[in-house]
Amino acid sequence: MLTTSQTPRQTHWNRVLLNAFWIILIVDLCIHFLVSLCLWGKHPDTTLTMGNYIIQSVIPDSIIVTLIIILECVYKWRPLWSELTITVASHLFALLIIINLSNELYMISLIMLMPLHISMIYMKKSYMIATSAICLLYTIVLFIKTSSQGYIPITQTIIIALIFAGTALAGFAVIGRGRDLMRSLENSVKSEQDLRIQNIIMDRLSKIDPLTDLYNHKTFHEYLGWLIDHQQSNPFPMQLAVMDIDNFKKVNDTYGHSVGDIVLQKVAAILLEHVGPDDFAARYGGEEFVVILTAKTIDHSHEIMKHILITISDTPFAEMDGKSVTVSIGMHDFTGTDSKNSTFQKADDALYEAKNTGKNKIVIS
Repeated sequence: MLTTSQTPRQTHWNRVLLNAFWIILIVDLCIHFLVSLCLWGKHPDTTLTMGNYIIQSVIPDSIIVTLIIILECVYKWRPLWSELTITVASHLFALLIIINLSNELYMISLIMLMPLHISMIYMKKSYMIATSAICLLYTIVLFIKTSSQGYIPITQTIIIALIFAGTALAGFAVIGRGRDLMRSLENSVKSEQDLRIQNIIMDRLSKIDPLTDLYNHKTFHEYLGWLIDHQQSNPFPMQLAVMDIDNFKKVNDTYGHSVGDIVLQKVAAILLEHVGPDDFAARYGGEEFVVILTAKTIDHSHEIMKHILITISDTPFAEMDGKSVTVSIGMHDFTGTDSKNSTFQKADDALYEAKNTGKNKIVIS
């Protein structure tokens, strides 16, 4: 799969490696400066001229600086190429430092371990294979160069080769283990996400009526109780409306329960369209609904419920040959002395009165 962007973690490690390059360069420059300062004019056997200094120090260091600046440009403007360019540049970086230092320092070849370590940091097997091949080629060249210089240089070259091989094998092991850990972490995260989704679904199923997508009977009582408890410390206007579809049994008997379900869903949708963000609508059971209206006067809440009543009565149902249904509504304006049970009972009594005095109306208790 083609990657179109870098993760923050990848960007972080690219920045860390670029900073490491700058630090190594600064250390290298300091060493050259101090060595040159110590040798200049103090040892007759040492022919350190300005020309030699430029060839041996200034030019290689200038190439390294240019290389790092190019990497910085890639990091800023082509971040997707940063990993590859940093890995490739690490080989050039190491070779330039080796060329720049004394040939008598055989163990300086271990600087070639830097590309291997960078490949390990990036956890890329392809980078590790390519880097190992380059280190192998470098070791062969070093062996050919030292084969005529005696036992000690050859031994040192063999030791360097063994260190390269051991580091490469360790790198492959680290990458393999890292990938196993990443897969394990991904599986763990996926399992946790699945569990969270399952908990969310279960929580929703326990609170939501599956037919109408309104809150259910249990959630209504929990929320009403919480609001009334909250009224003790922070009083606010609140009204409860209990709404019942008129003659709903006749709808089921005449058109079937499937049409009855359609009517319930439409009535619920109308409720959701008209109640505000501070209000609460639920299906209480059967064809009965409840609405809790807060932060409103009784007149404002009455207007909202009246608009709902009119909208429902003006909504035709094709499944009922274009006929509509009506609703009766009982409302109660909460007072500080009301309990949860008395609040619901007073609204329910008002609904009972509306049903018995003609239906399709609102009664306020």
